[in-house]
Amino acid sequence: MLLRKRLDNKNQTMTIETIKTLSKNEVQKFIRERLAFNEIADQIRYVDRETFKKEHRRFNMTGYDDRPGETSKFNKAIIDEFADLGIYDYTEELFLNFRKGHGTLHLKYIHDAKNQEIELGGYTTTEIIYRIFENTIFSDLPKKSN
Repeated sequence: MLLRKRLDNKNQTMTIETIKTLSKNEVQKFIRERLAFNEIADQIRYVDRETFKKEHRRFNMTGYDDRPGETSKFNKAIIDEFADLGIYDYTEELFLNFRKGHGTLHLKYIHDAKNQEIELGGYTTTEIIYRIFENTIFSDLPKKSN
């Protein structure tokens, strides 16, 4: 029951310390809930709310843009949903690149001159965000100093 309460309310105020205590499945549930279309579901009159709750924003993994930069902007907005957790505090650069459904996570850590590339072929949006967590907020890497 306590866990259910912690995971309810769209989790906008959940702390890193709390998230670190959750299992992988619970963290992935948190990610899905953070990306959920809750505001839209409340405005649609004829919708099966239980089915709709399972839907959430997903990365555009095609790698093709109708307008230059459109997909990158869309995908960055999804990553930015988790900026308040500090995912950008460990890197100078953090972005995704997709080509025909195959993703690559690009990271340039603070205090590291080398760029990191992590292949994400076959990953879902939730798994990609979890992988970003593993490489930032769940890591023991140094953070930016204020």
